[in-house]
Amino acid sequence: FCRCAPKSDYLLLYLVTSPLHSQVIIIVFLTGSLSFITVVGNILVLVSFKVNKSLKTVNNYYLLSLAFADLTIGTLSMNLYTTYIIMGQWALGPVVCDLWLAIDYVASNASVMNLLVISFDRYFSVTRPLTYRTKRTTKRAMTMIALAWSISFILWAPAILFWQYIVGERTVQPNECYIQFLSEPIITFCTAIAAFYLPVSIMAILFWKIYQETEKRAKDIQGLKGSGSSTNPSQAQNLDNSSGKDTVGSQRMNNNSSSPGEENQKCCRTLCFQFSAFWTRFPASNRSCNTTTITVEETERSSVNSDMDAASEVNKNSQHYESIKVQKGSDGLTPSSPLDQSVAKATRDAVLAKRFATKAKIEINKRKNEKKANEKKAARTLSAILFAFITTWLPYNIMVLVNTFCQDCIPESLWALGYWLCYVNSTVNPMCYALCNKTFRTTFRDILICQWNQNRNNARAL
Repeated sequence: FCRCAPKSDYLLLYLVTSPLHSQVIIIVFLTGSLSFITVVGNILVLVSFKVNKSLKTVNNYYLLSLAFADLTIGTLSMNLYTTYIIMGQWALGPVVCDLWLAIDYVASNASVMNLLVISFDRYFSVTRPLTYRTKRTTKRAMTMIALAWSISFILWAPAILFWQYIVGERTVQPNECYIQFLSEPIITFCTAIAAFYLPVSIMAILFWKIYQETEKRAKDIQGLKGSGSSTNPSQAQNLDNSSGKDTVGSQRMNNNSSSPGEENQKCCRTLCFQFSAFWTRFPASNRSCNTTTITVEETERSSVNSDMDAASEVNKNSQHYESIKVQKGSDGLTPSSPLDQSVAKATRDAVLAKRFATKAKIEINKRKNEKKANEKKAARTLSAILFAFITTWLPYNIMVLVNTFCQDCIPESLWALGYWLCYVNSTVNPMCYALCNKTFRTTFRDILICQWNQNRNNARAL
């Protein structure tokens, strides 16, 4: 008498006692961990963008779109493909198969399109800093993101979902899941060229152009510093328009701006003219205008040492300026009351102009430094993302090329590993943001240790 176990019991006994049991556990553990890290990392990106206003820049909107695509891959694609690998067959039916493939390919292609958009955005920001940045708005970024997703959807979703109805039959076996029109190696080869090799080539060319332009500007700046001369309007125009495409905007900017030194010279010239008009009334006075200007500037220096951060403080010192007496050499000539008032008014104007020019210069330098820091962050982030993308996607696409000429040269396990490596790109991207951008890194940390609200309240209190 032989007691036969149910079929399901045989399957369980086979999985437990077979040598493949340990492999299945390892695969489930590794893929499950990667899926979890991918989901958590990209959710952190989305939450960080929501809670930290400083992250809401145009460039980070593209990263937000990329994070959404990666989150979709981590949630659906990774887990369904792991199930397919472990079971050795597709058991969820043709409808779920086609939906999974459509979502998978649309999200993956959207990632590539977003990388292309980011690359073009960086390229135009560097080569056309004046004309392009006026057009670089949030609305424009949202439009480009919508186009990236729309193009990806149009290219893949209809063909995957409706190809069987177009040709009149479904040739995919019930226990398998793959795109029907990619069953021919030559078609797979063409899609690999269009979906990977062409975008990567464009990104590489743009990145090289960005690098060349950055190096050129660095050399120009070093040359200006080495010459020891300040940047005049023509030099600023040449520096800002190294691409040769922003002449009008640069001239407009330079014509509307003036340095603190120029402001002081204008004030001194005005004051000198007033003194000249007064001293010509006295024949005994043949002193030059320069002597008078020096005397006033010395008075200005002695008065600037006091705190004049507000206009009220200037008014408090008005009596001091009214009592100034200007000496003209040894002739003992003392100006009368109208000159005292003129000197006081002109001196106050000079002091205020100098202080405002100094504050404006500090503010401009501060904004320039912030702008340079943001540029460096964006450049580092783009470099890391492109490196991760090429590293994770290249093995699979190399196998696609090999399979075109030798269909039996690549084992199934290597195919699965290469395909999964493409998914790993979605895991790595949030790490690139954190490693290359301190704001992302600190926001991630505060959210993970549940201190974001506390830090935000402290910032408001300050």
